Amino acid sequence: MTDTPNEHQQSNPAPQQPPRAPVKNWSPLANAMRHDHSDRVTKRGNPIDPADPGTRATRMVTMLLTLIVVTLVITWQNVPDEWKEGNLLSQPMPKLVQSPTQPAKGHFGQVDLMGRIFLRAYDLMQSQDVMRQFTAMEGDLSNEDQVRLIMLAGEFEGDDEALDRINELHTILQSQNRSRTADTSEALERQAEHDLILEELNALETIYTFGIDELEDEQRAQLGARYGLIGKVALTHGLDDDDPFREPYIHSSVGLVVFMLVLILVILLAPLAGLVLLILGIIGFASGKLKMRAHVPTRGGSVFLETYGLFVFGFLVLAVGSFFVAAKWPEMSLLTLLLQWGLLLSVFWGLLRGMYPATWRKAIGWHRGEGIFREIGCGIAGYLAALPIYIVGILITVIVLFVQEAMNAGNQSEPVEATNPVFEIVANGDVFLVVLFFTLATVWAPLVEESIFRGALFRHLRGSMHWVFAGLISAVLFAYMHNYGPLLVAPLIALGFMFAVLREWRGSLIAPMTAHFLHNFTLMLFMVTLIQLVKDPL
Repeated sequence: MTDTPNEHQQSNPAPQQPPRAPVKNWSPLANAMRHDHSDRVTKRGNPIDPADPGTRATRMVTMLLTLIVVTLVITWQNVPDEWKEGNLLSQPMPKLVQSPTQPAKGHFGQVDLMGRIFLRAYDLMQSQDVMRQFTAMEGDLSNEDQVRLIMLAGEFEGDDEALDRINELHTILQSQNRSRTADTSEALERQAEHDLILEELNALETIYTFGIDELEDEQRAQLGARYGLIGKVALTHGLDDDDPFREPYIHSSVGLVVFMLVLILVILLAPLAGLVLLILGIIGFASGKLKMRAHVPTRGGSVFLETYGLFVFGFLVLAVGSFFVAAKWPEMSLLTLLLQWGLLLSVFWGLLRGMYPATWRKAIGWHRGEGIFREIGCGIAGYLAALPIYIVGILITVIVLFVQEAMNAGNQSEPVEATNPVFEIVANGDVFLVVLFFTLATVWAPLVEESIFRGALFRHLRGSMHWVFAGLISAVLFAYMHNYGPLLVAPLIALGFMFAVLREWRGSLIAPMTAHFLHNFTLMLFMVTLIQLVKDPL
């Protein structure tokens, strides 16, 4: 038996009051007209509201249209960009032309970032088996990342290891050239990129065979410009570690050491504290001491399903529009990020449909709950309790990726660069772009996404099903709206479900908004701080 309101549910009995003396002058008709004015609640204590605005007809039409739009959005978000470019554009998007004066592919990607960390902590990492950290990813790396590994091997394993890797990459390039069709524009672009790599391999072979003094000025400039910190360290190979030309690049940063220690403590202690809070929460819920405060609508109505559908439709228009704008007018891409704020307007659809502001705020969760600071505190505690579930989601993703890799073993495919788009945006963007992206992650996402998914959608689903199912459905839809790929959404589903738990527990959206903000702010702060600590010295 669920705790959703229906015709079989009874009102919660009012607290026992002393019996009142009978009123002798009440007529039998007056006694018959008396009724209980106590609030109706579910078995878990949720207040039951009347049905939201909307008729059966509007609900059915909205559900059909929303299913269509949601399917389109999820498909669009999880289809690879390569397929979109090949099937939807008359001309492919302009590729980044590799140049001796521009950063190579994978700038601040996984390999570049890890290499920078190892070099900036050079004193600590000299005695460690650094190259072993890259073993699991080596088979799928781009040629540019392979060059990065050659330079790292030269610093941490010596000249002979670097020369062996140079010979291996020469062999790989020859194999790629033999398998390429020579009469396509893409093949010509690939050939130009390979020529750059070959020039760099010749420069590195000179370094590890004859020394840096034998390099030409053009070779020095190319390695430094394309590979940043890693390339600049390679240009000081063979110099003493305290040499004024080398020391700035490998000087162990106190800030980086402190950052790593704090990160390790947070990684160890935060999930442990979260596990304790999660266990206490489960015990409190099972014992009935944890009161649920989210208002549950009587079955029926459609206004909040309409709100969700309107948001998804606007998101689809913006996502598709951004793709075509980036293809034709790449300089206008920044405008599409600003237009994302326009989706906030969909949250207020209930007011346009005639709901009273107080009723609308109570229904969607835009209210103070039991006090702003208390709700914020519950959001912080709830986020910590969500961390163990989030880690389980990460482990599921890792297992899925291992299974996928095992299934694809033996399949020959073009190597790809191990990149992180968020890191690259933060690392390469100007101050305005970084601030805009930071604001979207820490203000727009908690405000708009929580209002839509845990406010409107969860509210509508809650009227016809148990909160666990409503939370799971809203979490799955929330996760697949992001373009992380169909196999990488388990952590997002875990977070989305825990945010729904906070909504059910507190009623107000302040707690899930706080948890959402805390998660995004922590990740963004981590990225910005780490990039500042490992960027190229001036």
